[in-house]
Amino acid sequence: MTVVRPFAAVRPTRDKVHLVASRSYVFYSMKDLRDKLKDNPFTYLHIIHPDLGSKKIHKAEGEARFKMVRERYEEFKQDGIFFRENKPCFYIYRQTKNGHPFTGIMAAVAVQDYLEGKIKIHEHTLAKREATFTHYLETTGINAEPVLLMSEDSASLQSFFSRYTDHRSEYDFSTTNKVRHQLWVVDLDEDIRAIEAHFERTPHLYIADGHHRTASSAALYSKWIASGKIDSPDHPANYFMAFILDESTVRIYEFNRLVKDLNGLSSEEFLNKLRVHFEIIHCEAEHTPARKGEFALTLGKNWYSLVIREAGDELDSDLLTDIVLQPILGIGDLRKDKRIAFMEGPRGLHALQLEVEKGKFAAGFALFPVSGDELKSFADHGKCMPPKSTWVEPKLRSGLLIHELA
Repeated sequence: MTVVRPFAAVRPTRDKVHLVASRSYVFYSMKDLRDKLKDNPFTYLHIIHPDLGSKKIHKAEGEARFKMVRERYEEFKQDGIFFRENKPCFYIYRQTKNGHPFTGIMAAVAVQDYLEGKIKIHEHTLAKREATFTHYLETTGINAEPVLLMSEDSASLQSFFSRYTDHRSEYDFSTTNKVRHQLWVVDLDEDIRAIEAHFERTPHLYIADGHHRTASSAALYSKWIASGKIDSPDHPANYFMAFILDESTVRIYEFNRLVKDLNGLSSEEFLNKLRVHFEIIHCEAEHTPARKGEFALTLGKNWYSLVIREAGDELDSDLLTDIVLQPILGIGDLRKDKRIAFMEGPRGLHALQLEVEKGKFAAGFALFPVSGDELKSFADHGKCMPPKSTWVEPKLRSGLLIHELA
């Protein structure tokens, strides 16, 4: 069983939610950030970036900056931009992108289930990044971006959702990236018990996106348990905020690769080395890999299909690293080597080729996406994927719901 509970969210008022909710800070350039902060006094980015002024950057870092985040958050509450729900609730959230609806439940999920392996992972976390996130949570006391979890498909749960989604939502707004956001509040006691009971019958949940957020919640939980700060089962830090979706609803895309140079090789020399392992076919236009074990290569203005001669059980991202990136191009640690970059699949093949044509990169590799079954198999067997193996959607907004930890 997994422990999934309602929580009393702090959330924006209905008239301001479309102005408050923001994309994760990593999606904004410095110019975009300044424009957002200048033009929108309600954006959650004012809380995430309290050290960014319209004219200058304050050099606050670490503890000092995190305290500023908390202070700015308190100002948003005092100004009536945020309010606290009057009782613990579940929240049905739907994000519709390109006609595809992602409908699931926003909830508080037990950290202990993560520590016991009931919430399964497919990626390692970086110790430094995890420590920073933990420090951030401890200092700010707020969790404003949910972890994305996958659950086994449930027709009964989807039927339950329709009892709410057939009626007017509490929130309904669209963002400039043409995504629609809707949210319904589940506050009836019998419906809350029904959702809890459903997940009590669910043996496992899988992290689709948010490994560092989950790990940092667990690190803080362990620290506060040891110090006695968590003194009851109802303490909010026993839980982390998550958005739980049926696994068939989650979209998993590829993460494509771009390399700065060919390690001293000419294009023809590079292709000759690839022919040892791949059947190479020149393509007249952009080419999308059709199956596992096939890659598309953009080299100059040319496209090639690369089909592995001896297929195995490796992930394509591992295969590319082991056969091409390391031995031929001399790229070692994908997390640190500055000669490689990554591009999310939804940006498309044209964007990949454009980076090569502009001269920023010598070549680009398009991969076939990992399947949901592959992701689950890795998690079930305690294995982890290499960095940048998957780009998962939906991508969730910060500040739509906030889980206070203390």
